[in-house]
Amino acid sequence: MKLPTQEDFDPWGGDLDAQWAWTNFGGLTLDAAKEKFRQKPECYYEDFMSMGSRAFSFYFSVVETYLIDSPAEYEGWDRCAWILAHAIKSQLQRETKSVVLHLLPRIRHLIQFVRQNIAHFDDESEGQSRILLAWTELDEVVRQCE
Repeated sequence: MKLPTQEDFDPWGGDLDAQWAWTNFGGLTLDAAKEKFRQKPECYYEDFMSMGSRAFSFYFSVVETYLIDSPAEYEGWDRCAWILAHAIKSQLQRETKSVVLHLLPRIRHLIQFVRQNIAHFDDESEGQSRILLAWTELDEVVRQCE
């Protein structure tokens, strides 16, 4: 798969959030994007909500790898898990969702991973409940897409 273009990030033509996602990730290889995201996820997680579906499809493994492989000690981890569920959900609710439907098996696996490892994402029950709710809502959207 080739690197997404600026138009893949902003198919609407002029969306400032999509343009910001392009500024942050445009032209990056998957390895470079994974490293950039791992260094400061709190600066970049909303980009996955804003970028166009083609760009999201290309960079999905950044989110996937981060959630599965990152250490639990990261401060603010719970918010990232919560917001990333919403980013994925927003991609599946767009009129361009057909571009990301091939990711459904991987998204299902990620949902299962988060649910089975909820203590990895937050050690307090309130935070765990918030994260689980977001991933349950994502699961409902995935079911509707299948």
